[in-house]
Amino acid sequence: MAAIGGGQCRLVRRLNSRPAWRQVITRPVACRGFSSTAPPHSTVGGVRVSKLFTALLALGIGATGLGLYEFYTSFTLWPEQVRGDLRAGIKARNQGDLSLSERYITRAFQTALSLPYQTFAPCPYLKLSGIASLLSEVASDRHSREALQIAWELGAGPSEQHSPSPDAEKTPSAVVEGAPGWSCYTLCKEERLRRVALAYKLGQMASERDLDEEEKWLIWAVEEVLRLSGLGMTNANSDANIKAQENTGSSALEDLELPSWMSKTDLGAPLEALGALYAKKGRIEYAMPLYLQAISLLLPPKENNVSVEDRCRAAQLMNNLSELIMRRTPTPEVRAQAEAWARQALGIIERAQAQPKSSQWFGWGQPADDAREVCEQALGVVLFNLGSLREMSSDLDGAKKLFEKSAEQCSKMGIREGVVEAQGALRRVEKMKKVG
Repeated sequence: MAAIGGGQCRLVRRLNSRPAWRQVITRPVACRGFSSTAPPHSTVGGVRVSKLFTALLALGIGATGLGLYEFYTSFTLWPEQVRGDLRAGIKARNQGDLSLSERYITRAFQTALSLPYQTFAPCPYLKLSGIASLLSEVASDRHSREALQIAWELGAGPSEQHSPSPDAEKTPSAVVEGAPGWSCYTLCKEERLRRVALAYKLGQMASERDLDEEEKWLIWAVEEVLRLSGLGMTNANSDANIKAQENTGSSALEDLELPSWMSKTDLGAPLEALGALYAKKGRIEYAMPLYLQAISLLLPPKENNVSVEDRCRAAQLMNNLSELIMRRTPTPEVRAQAEAWARQALGIIERAQAQPKSSQWFGWGQPADDAREVCEQALGVVLFNLGSLREMSSDLDGAKKLFEKSAEQCSKMGIREGVVEAQGALRRVEKMKKVG
């Protein structure tokens, strides 16, 4: 739990400083077996076990057949020139042989680059960038960056041929310039969104070595995704706009109806990532509006049917926003704003915890506990920050209670560093009470 801020009272951000927008992974749970000693005519809820077993067996065979059919048809969508290498590469990846998988998928990617884009119709860019993304899963970092950069550059089309790449030092490669027909192809909106995802991934990969390059990739991703959603970034970072958003909690995304092909994850991930980068750089005036936009996207004020995971992510961002506000001169007004956001985060977490767990058919879908864990981890941090704010306001009894709750929550979640921070704060408060 990295502490941020000066003086004795410190606010901390969420435990994982990287954005955690996730794709839902569906998986079935293991089915219970039937006892071989059960009587042949025993019943469960009035249904004979033998009939129930037959029905489940038929369902399993049908599901297996559907899976094999989908697996077969997914490969028939690809041109014959790359189909064999893709199949072999995926098989090697699934068997854990990443080196062999990289060789097959690299060959498939090189073959794809040599073919006219019409070979991959419909949606040729989705298919080509899909091969590059698959290659990035199994290749080295350098090879992954090269593949993703090539795929991103190929999507420039006629409208961006003379626009600089976010990686200013990198000029279009000979591979890109020699790819047949791509310079004349204009991406559809879904393909432009895929290009945003590539830029977001390239920004993540740059974060370990070059923050300026990461910033350029993420700025492009945010600007492009806002263009796709019908919004712009004009005056988004103006002082007046930031002040209005702080006081009202409103933003341009509150009433935005996303198109069917764009999800909250598509729009929110670049916003949060760029906000986190600006927070790391200390550029609060740029980080705050991005966090506000991401919060309003996750938790629209006029929408009641918000998932537990989105609520918990919004609470984490509110905690981050509270910490950013406290980087300013800690006047009473600033402390009040920071505490208001932290208390709002706490309220959202408590409501999410009280929300009934949704039942899942045969265990399919994201487990409810996985989504709630985001809240459970954020809770200890939010409680600690509220305790720090109460301490700054000389409410030592209130601070003590919050630090105790933070230590208990961090201990429950196995967050040792959080326990140490909270216990240190408790000792400090106890000492101040004795002196006072």
